[in-house]
Amino acid sequence: MQRSEWYEATQGSRLIPYDWFEALEQPGSDRPFLDDAYIASFRYLPRTTSFGVRLPLGFALDQRDDTSLSHTRLRWKVGQRSNERWVGMNCSACHTAEITYAGRSVRVDGGPTLADFQGFIESLNQALSQTSAEPAKWDRFAARVLRAEDTSANRAMLREAFGELTSWQATQLRMNQTPLRYGYGRLDAFGHIFNKVALVADPTNATPNPADAPVSYPYLWNIHQLGHVQYNAIVENSPVRSPISGGTFDIGALGRNTGEVVGVFADVAARRDPGLGGFASSVDVGSLVALEQRLMRLEPPKWPSDFPPIDERLAAQGETLFRANCASCHIPLANLTTRVPDRISTFNPASAPDAADPARDKPPGTDPWMACNAYTYRSASGVMEGLPAAYISGAPLEREANLSDMLQTTVAGVLIGAKSQVVQSAFATFLFGDRPPRVITAPPPVAAAPTPRVIDPRQARLDRCMQERSVLLGYKARPLNGIWATAPYLHNGSVPNLYQLLLPPSQRVTAFHVGTREFDPRHVGYITDQAAPGNTHTFSVTNLDGRPIPGNSNAGHDYGNAELDEAARLAIIEYMKKL
Repeated sequence: MQRSEWYEATQGSRLIPYDWFEALEQPGSDRPFLDDAYIASFRYLPRTTSFGVRLPLGFALDQRDDTSLSHTRLRWKVGQRSNERWVGMNCSACHTAEITYAGRSVRVDGGPTLADFQGFIESLNQALSQTSAEPAKWDRFAARVLRAEDTSANRAMLREAFGELTSWQATQLRMNQTPLRYGYGRLDAFGHIFNKVALVADPTNATPNPADAPVSYPYLWNIHQLGHVQYNAIVENSPVRSPISGGTFDIGALGRNTGEVVGVFADVAARRDPGLGGFASSVDVGSLVALEQRLMRLEPPKWPSDFPPIDERLAAQGETLFRANCASCHIPLANLTTRVPDRISTFNPASAPDAADPARDKPPGTDPWMACNAYTYRSASGVMEGLPAAYISGAPLEREANLSDMLQTTVAGVLIGAKSQVVQSAFATFLFGDRPPRVITAPPPVAAAPTPRVIDPRQARLDRCMQERSVLLGYKARPLNGIWATAPYLHNGSVPNLYQLLLPPSQRVTAFHVGTREFDPRHVGYITDQAAPGNTHTFSVTNLDGRPIPGNSNAGHDYGNAELDEAARLAIIEYMKKL
């Protein structure tokens, strides 16, 4: 039951009406977009829900009154109700791994997906565009959507609503546009979130900031034990445990998850001078609280019993080496309750948060662009102009503002707009403990063009990030429990396995094939051979002329790697299989 809720619970994400998604065809084909083989080509996991609807794992139904919403308040037939079901994603779409070894597949809940989100969204937009442009496709689509209500009046309404959604999707695609291919298992989530915030604030004057710093999907177990989360430690956890029920309510986690839903298809209707009314949105606060409470009980995955057995003698040697070389930053955890002090490695000494932090004098050396973009990206503040950066405190947002500040404002505005749900969820947790998330369990019944890009030259932004002081300018370390199930490695997925991670950066492979679920238990990661089934994308550190690709650097995390010999590397890996 809990697993089904994890896969199916709504977060308030609204990508496309369910009837439309079910009727949509693949681009260049009359086959259904939801065909299992097509969905699997993006490495999403086909699945039948507990209530009999065929949807990929983590694609959840959402149903709410849309009267106060914005771009998802669509009407495509006479007499249509205001709470049609939509399809969006929940956290399991991006945080569920499946690993295959010797013919057996292992599901890892909370692990990093191999999904190609970039390819999926581009194909969805292409399918929408072709459906609108090709008469035969449109005729089939309209007939499937309208069914018994297929009249000329309803077709006209459907055409208008379909055009609105297609235009919105195309605008988002332009905002996020980058020549960099993410491939499987990577996504520039912050880039997408920031551009969504820019559109929410001012769709006419929003600055397109390229979503060009993809990261590996993080694993979710133990996140409630960390002081800060996200690779750049941008969000603080603030758990409060009830002495009555034993339940935990974490307003920091609620803010983080609200930001995630904003980026992944929430409808946010921001307005000028909202006061204590906040922003109306589709974000489902109760489900977000409940899903986070589920994650607090998620244990790291154990090395499967039908994988090659762990060499205990070698692992014991590896534990000694790990504690001497790795544990000061990557603290091993024995349970799900221990709180973990932050270990943040910054690009420059000016940004180090604590002089006593052992990571202070160890700059990560890894690709800086995820953190640098988060620090430097800006856009017109629009209806948020003049609001405090955190909605109720902080310097007022100027006409153009940092998107990191605008994200805080958006999240706070959404939560204030849903304050009754926040209070209700906190009160219910305090008195009664953890609550289940909301699952929609029944199937549905049978913009103006953006302004030209205005961005500082990239090198100038990088120079700022390497010199200025900010807690955002670095990356955090975290416990490595379950690390064996989370390839590829480094924050940007630029290293295929643990063995490569322990090599000096100059010796790491600069290109490898990705997309297969087949596992390499010796080096601990997915098999990188081109012949492996599914390895259809090539990750590369450099482009064809040998120049580094920003966002794809595999450098860094080198704390004496050259001093390790082959035996030491294999011993450390053997120990990490046990974490």
